[in-house]
Amino acid sequence: MNMKRSILLFPVAAILLALSVSSCRDAGVRDALQRAEALMESDPHAVRSVLDSLQIVNRTPSFARLNTSKNKQGVKKSSNRKSLALYALLRTQADYKSGEKLTSDSLIRIAVDYYGTRRKAQHAALAQYYLGCAYSDMGRDLDAIDALLRATTLFPDTTSKYFANSLFELGLLYSNHHMYGDAISVLNRYRPLPVCESDSSNIGYADYYLGRVNLFLGNYSLADSLFQRVISNTFSSEVNRRDTYFQLAKLHFYNTKDVTKASEYINTYLGFFNEEKGRGAALLLKAEILSEVHDPALASTFYRKTLKNSTDIYARCTAYKGLADASSYLGEPDTARHYLNKYFFLLDSIYSQSKQKEIAEIKDMHIVELHDQQLQARHSRFLLWGGIFFVVAFSVFAITLLLNDRKHKTEKLKFEEELRDIKQRHINQNVKEEEPEMEEENASASEPEKDVRDYQANTSLPPRFSIQQERIALYRKQHHESEWARFFREHQLEIRSRDYVSPKDSDRFIAYLHELFADVFLDMVNDNQELTRQDLEYCAMVILGFNTVQMTYCARVTSHSLHNRRYRMKEKLTPEWYILIFGTPK
Repeated sequence: MNMKRSILLFPVAAILLALSVSSCRDAGVRDALQRAEALMESDPHAVRSVLDSLQIVNRTPSFARLNTSKNKQGVKKSSNRKSLALYALLRTQADYKSGEKLTSDSLIRIAVDYYGTRRKAQHAALAQYYLGCAYSDMGRDLDAIDALLRATTLFPDTTSKYFANSLFELGLLYSNHHMYGDAISVLNRYRPLPVCESDSSNIGYADYYLGRVNLFLGNYSLADSLFQRVISNTFSSEVNRRDTYFQLAKLHFYNTKDVTKASEYINTYLGFFNEEKGRGAALLLKAEILSEVHDPALASTFYRKTLKNSTDIYARCTAYKGLADASSYLGEPDTARHYLNKYFFLLDSIYSQSKQKEIAEIKDMHIVELHDQQLQARHSRFLLWGGIFFVVAFSVFAITLLLNDRKHKTEKLKFEEELRDIKQRHINQNVKEEEPEMEEENASASEPEKDVRDYQANTSLPPRFSIQQERIALYRKQHHESEWARFFREHQLEIRSRDYVSPKDSDRFIAYLHELFADVFLDMVNDNQELTRQDLEYCAMVILGFNTVQMTYCARVTSHSLHNRRYRMKEKLTPEWYILIFGTPK
């Protein structure tokens, strides 16, 4: 029995040993990847050595299978997927930083698929960035632009140098495809970034490419200014400064027609070379300048140098045309005819190539169109659901707005009806008061004259002021439900701190008072001739229950002037009106 148990323990021990070895290896791979990631910025060549030591390259297919395989419990082996994704990213990054041209997207695609595009994360952004670099090296510019644009949306930190690199690469791709507006937009975003501003060499590159784009767009003054900044930048690379002289020569010869400056710049550019190889475009420009200044013999020399050092069909065609013109000017008709035949032969080839290029562009546009159709289908679904949501939200908003408007209109109609009733009672009251006065006048001829009794000020008011009390109560109610009541509640802190409301709001509020109390103001002025406009506004605020601090805030006056105005009201108002407004006798 014991023998059987010991036999059964051997497989279990073997399994446990295999698991421990596997976990140790996985831990070792993770540690090595972390070391490689830490070394990336300082020594990408060392990173390649570390990654080679893991021997993952030969086992990548098996790792790829692990990427999608499941264990017996159905759980994905996320640790293996994570390690493989990080390896794929670091390997691509190290190769690119080491100057190796990327010829495939299969490896970096593993990282892209793992990190995804749903949330901002450094690894996800880097995977998209290096996918764009791979496509750029492979000549797939449209896919490169798509990947780089996606990378710019995934970087959690826009001060990262890789975010800046994404913008710079996008600017170059846009420029190469004559999308100069987009190129300027992206390069202008790159130029002020800390990564660029802190490195004079980066500034030189940014100014150079911005100058080139502005040159193509016809902004010659700005292009010249940017090129001059590159030349004056002592940290600009020699290649960058050299190419800037060539761009300046083109600018001044073809655009500003300044042959002298163009000649100086092209001579400076040619001075960077010890041999004439690889300078066909510059030699052609030099020949064109010499032809412009009427030196056909020397121009012919440089046209021939162009043919010797350039394989570009456009440059060679222009050189033959220039040689034909120079030979004709030098009195060599046979030579001129020979060069002219060469020129026409190349011109026919250019027309043929142009047609092929047009066909290639049509194919490219077809690819772009298919890509756009896919995006459009996705956008259409998004717009459909967005439209449904918008319609529902707008309907709810419109119904709410209509209900509120109906409520306000109902309240307004009710207020106007109450106000008409009060006005009618006021008219009836005035008629009743006038009838006894007329009877008293008719009887005064027969009756003896009576002594005039002085009015004793008290809180009881004549009947006609009860109408005014009703009207004032209605105005108070309307103000309590108005936007101004809400406005003052929202600005309590400003009122308590004894600030002033803005002049614009103060004028609006004063206009509101005159509109609200129009009928009351008319009656007040009829009975109290000495009242001014400011007195009426002060009385209206008293009626509405404003204290001194609130009046100071609304009317933008001092509390001292308000106290003086209260004192003057005793002299200007009749006893009845004083009681009605202030609630106390004089």
